[in-house]
Amino acid sequence: MRFFSMLTGPETSGLKNPGSSESAGLNASGDLRIVWFMGPRPSSWNGVGQHSLVFIRALNRSTGFNVEMVDIPAEPRSLKRYWWQFVLYPLHAIRVARSCEMVVLYQEDLSFLVPFVRLAGGRVCVLFHHVQRPGQARGVLERLKELYIRAIRGQVVRSNLVLVESEVTATEMREVVPVPPERVQIMPCPFEDKYSPLDEPTPRAARARARAILKERIGLEIGDAILLLNVGSDETRKNNVTLFRALARMARKDLVIVRAGKAFNLANRKECTTLVSESGIRAHFLDSVSDEDLGYLYQAADMYVSASLHEGFGRTVIEAQIAGIPVVGSDIQVYRTTMGDSFLPVSDPADPDAWAAAIDRLANDPALAERLVERGKINARQYSSEVVCASLRHSLLRAIGADAPDGRYTSAE
Repeated sequence: MRFFSMLTGPETSGLKNPGSSESAGLNASGDLRIVWFMGPRPSSWNGVGQHSLVFIRALNRSTGFNVEMVDIPAEPRSLKRYWWQFVLYPLHAIRVARSCEMVVLYQEDLSFLVPFVRLAGGRVCVLFHHVQRPGQARGVLERLKELYIRAIRGQVVRSNLVLVESEVTATEMREVVPVPPERVQIMPCPFEDKYSPLDEPTPRAARARARAILKERIGLEIGDAILLLNVGSDETRKNNVTLFRALARMARKDLVIVRAGKAFNLANRKECTTLVSESGIRAHFLDSVSDEDLGYLYQAADMYVSASLHEGFGRTVIEAQIAGIPVVGSDIQVYRTTMGDSFLPVSDPADPDAWAAAIDRLANDPALAERLVERGKINARQYSSEVVCASLRHSLLRAIGADAPDGRYTSAE
């Protein structure tokens, strides 16, 4: 019986189907076999899932790697998900660890699998995305998740390789998990050029067409309003409530905000919707959108806003820059690292008035918006999937102990 299956659909183009788990780590063509463990299948749309999917597609397009992906065919909050994650995943990890060159865990919440892989004599790589800061968990679910991660993250120390998205995350991780420095590699988020589906002669034309398409496809009415876009979950650290408080104080009827992403914390979502109803903010909440519609949203937007208090990298701000959208973001260290001077920083992310001033400034200054668009496009180039995945290949080969004579890889003990 086959317990583990692939994702299906356009997001998996370029992924390879799992072969027999008993095959040798080095297959007949000389490719290194990597088995990549993902989370619940519906979560592939989120930033952490996309991070791994881009890596997998890129590695499978390259010479020398055969990456197989397994995921959990269940909703994130379901008994079936936990049965797969805590019963079937450990059994499968032990099985494939004996026959592949490397097991990769897509994020730190699977780090409990590290001992199983090591016990079976295998190598394991963990993608470590984020260190939860004290006081940024609100509600039962966020607190339970925080406790769970704290309980298992110590297992990361036993990994052969730990990939982190930024130096900021590396520093924060080493404060709580003493991973030897030689096992830690900075590996930024990789990005594919899929955030500008429309090829129009001018940004204005693309914006108008994208809005028309969104109206037809999902009934989203924007008209000629200034569109603010925010993509991601409603976790407390995302600080969306402060953003909505700012919009309530501004009381500008020419602004519309679209929040695309699941309401991970219902209390945060309720506070935002209450502000909308009480102050007359023009807002749309989209719990889930397709990759295609996400591209239209980016091209329909006039600015991207990210009020996050803490990020491991901040994937969506770079997506916006790729799409040619000016970014207003919290003045936090990770954004200074990943974006430099290519965004408009808000010095006090917890202050609604500071956000109101920044949004007003960008909305009223087309020259500033144009400068940020150009700087953003230049900044985003360093995170292209080709550039980042070349570094990933090198890190995996070094962790595996492989050489590459004439493009053929052989395992070295």
